[in-house]
Amino acid sequence: MKVIKWLVAVFATLMLAACGSGGCDAGSSPLTGSSACGGDDGGTTTAQSIDMLASAVQLGTGANASVTITAIVKGAGNVSLADTAVSFSTSSGTLTSASATTDSAGVATATLSAGGDKSNRTITVTATSGSAVGTLQVAVAGTTLSFSGATTVTLGANSTVAVKATDSQGVAIANLPITVASSLNNGLSATSVTTDSLGSASVTYTATNPGTDTLTFDGGGATTTATLQISGENFVFTSPAANAQIPVGTATAVSVRYLQNGNPVSGRTVNFAATGGTITPSSAVTNASGIATASVTSTTAGPATLQATLTGATTAQATVLVDFVSLAPNKLVLQVTPTAIGPNSSGSTGNRADVLATVTDVNGNPVKNAVVNFTRVEDPSGGDLSQASATTDGSGQAKVEYIAGALTTASNGVKLRASVASNASVFGTAALTVNQSALFIALGTGNVIENLDEQTYKKDWVAYVTDANGIAVEGVTLTFKVLPVAYGVGTLGWNGKSWVYTNNVSFCKNEDLDFDGVLDGATEDKNSNGVLEPGNVISVTPGNAKTDSTGRITVSLVYAESYAPWVRVRLRAEAVVAGTESSKEAEFVVNGLASDFTSETVPPAGATSPFGTTPGTCAAYP
Repeated sequence: MKVIKWLVAVFATLMLAACGSGGCDAGSSPLTGSSACGGDDGGTTTAQSIDMLASAVQLGTGANASVTITAIVKGAGNVSLADTAVSFSTSSGTLTSASATTDSAGVATATLSAGGDKSNRTITVTATSGSAVGTLQVAVAGTTLSFSGATTVTLGANSTVAVKATDSQGVAIANLPITVASSLNNGLSATSVTTDSLGSASVTYTATNPGTDTLTFDGGGATTTATLQISGENFVFTSPAANAQIPVGTATAVSVRYLQNGNPVSGRTVNFAATGGTITPSSAVTNASGIATASVTSTTAGPATLQATLTGATTAQATVLVDFVSLAPNKLVLQVTPTAIGPNSSGSTGNRADVLATVTDVNGNPVKNAVVNFTRVEDPSGGDLSQASATTDGSGQAKVEYIAGALTTASNGVKLRASVASNASVFGTAALTVNQSALFIALGTGNVIENLDEQTYKKDWVAYVTDANGIAVEGVTLTFKVLPVAYGVGTLGWNGKSWVYTNNVSFCKNEDLDFDGVLDGATEDKNSNGVLEPGNVISVTPGNAKTDSTGRITVSLVYAESYAPWVRVRLRAEAVVAGTESSKEAEFVVNGLASDFTSETVPPAGATSPFGTTPGTCAAYP
């Protein structure tokens, strides 16, 4: 026996040595018929490699684009391994729904999306199981840049060029950095721009060098180019100046100059056009100084683009932006929004209203740059204006704010006035109300009941608070109570469609006459069973809360299913404002979920009243 034990020990030592040198990877013990090397079972259950696949050849940059990443974990002999731990990671983008272990086929999956990065790029996804690592590269594509702007620019002229970025679904990409370069090194107002909320960005291009220029826009892994022809001609507006303000009804000189290689060119025809107003004549010929002239006038206010086009063998185009303005105020309309606000407590200025004056001329054109003075004619609230005057913008509008005082007023109790500083006879008035006392409370509900659990119903009600003008009141604290006023006894019966009251149902008044929860002898315990019925079996949450910005509070009634439809309650909401209590009540029988009452084979929890089947001695309700 000792000899056998010694042989086994020697054999084990030899096998361990063989394992250490890799000599037992596929061998088996002559004693057991299984792998003689311990630890990883000869490598048959340890991940040796991971194959990676994607459900699509590329991933879009749009918000809803995704691909499924599949990892196949394999052991020795390329046998897939089930129930094997695996983890995923990615160089960018977002991975979701990643499997933690392989399924019965040795497969683990994850979903890859581009995430917040909208750029075209290559994402590397890595799957790891033990020492085995698999990688997969997924191309992210679909973001494009598009150019807009003039493709012919006169030497020395300025032109606005723009680029727009969209993702693979055509949605604008905001906040995308884009670089801009000119192959002729022509002037750029910026060589790096960022797209706005519409996915657009623009630069001002100055044609300082003639020839064929290539503008390159590069951003988000996308590139677009535009070819601009820069002619040796110089064709520009000399008047009016860019963004000049031209009075309505006043003729203003328009002139363009044409130079070729720095020298004036005469006898060339120039056609004029405008997006607003009228240019007369519509065409003119350049004189010895290379200048063609006309005049522009407009009967309406607003911005306009003046355009001149050089015709003939050499064509060129020039534009200038102007603004037609009215300087003769004739009418002022004053508006207040909202027309009713609440008073401000001491030190507070949160309750405000916009006061907007619109100034127009005799033809209804907006008057720009008119100074408007604002004042409070009557103000029992003790409020104030944010400023005494303001200047009208291009729309003829000037705005200040009214800040409510601490006191309430009658309807339209605050009177405001605004007038044009240069002509006080042009004025307007408006009124508003400062009064938001909680005078009216409304209660209501819908037709939905929820199951909190299998034993409990939840029914939501909403309370609205408004002032005397019907304006929603925010921040008013309401207290809620739910008091049982009656309870029912008897049973429900099946009528062929649903469970309803049978003929033996009666309702009794709540025995707790003063709702104090204390049994006050036989005067309250009508049925002499020593218990006040029905008791407070319905709860309301929250018990008190403040109205939101819409003047509303939602509360929930919670009760056991067995109490439906056997308890009649009174829901009460009340508020105390400025010493006056406002309240509203709603009285109803608590009901249950319709589906709980429409199965003949599954009676509702309250098929029999929890208060019994006979009324005994009770005060009938009503």
